[in-house]
Amino acid sequence: MNLWYLLLIVPALLTWYAQARVRRVYGKHSEEENSLGVTGREIARALLDRKGLDDVTIEEASGRLGDHYDPESKTLRLTEDVAGGRSVTAASIVGHEVGHAVQDAEGYRFMRLRTRMSGVVTQVAQWSSLAFVGGMLFGIPLLMGLSGLILAALLIFTLVTLPVERDASKRALIMLEDFGLASPGEVKSANRVLRAAALTYVTALGQRLGTFLFFAAMVGAALAA
Repeated sequence: MNLWYLLLIVPALLTWYAQARVRRVYGKHSEEENSLGVTGREIARALLDRKGLDDVTIEEASGRLGDHYDPESKTLRLTEDVAGGRSVTAASIVGHEVGHAVQDAEGYRFMRLRTRMSGVVTQVAQWSSLAFVGGMLFGIPLLMGLSGLILAALLIFTLVTLPVERDASKRALIMLEDFGLASPGEVKSANRVLRAAALTYVTALGQRLGTFLFFAAMVGAALAA
């Protein structure tokens, strides 16, 4: 087997491991009820109000792990399990997403950069596979160059995402503790939940980097042939 394929296989295996770890850690702390007995929605509203973010609304999100903050509409979207959940996992997820809302309100530079990039990246991502396959199969220079640019953009976007997610998790732990919404033991559990989630972003970066390097190697081999 061509060793260059390890650039695709190894990151894929690490991503699988990270996702399995998230499921395991989330499941474990989903059974750990927060000491206040409050729901995720109640925690979210309390955190937002304490941070003076009265303009941020809370809506229901669809899909598993679909919790996110939308900076365009100033909306915090929580899945049913998280919004109605009273677990440490739910509190951790809510705290993290509120952390993004605080980043947005404070003009956190990496958050602003990611927001500006997201629209363009979403548009070009849908063409990445077509450009990659077309460029490699037919050796069309234009498609090869376009594919390289798309893969580079996706890699940069994923790299920018890392500090955004890390900072949001840091803010979540501080807010939950400072505002009395989690006991010291629950903060430790929340830290484990958020660290497991952070691993998925690290492996996503590895996967993007591996794909980009694999593409560069294939293009180099094609040009040398």
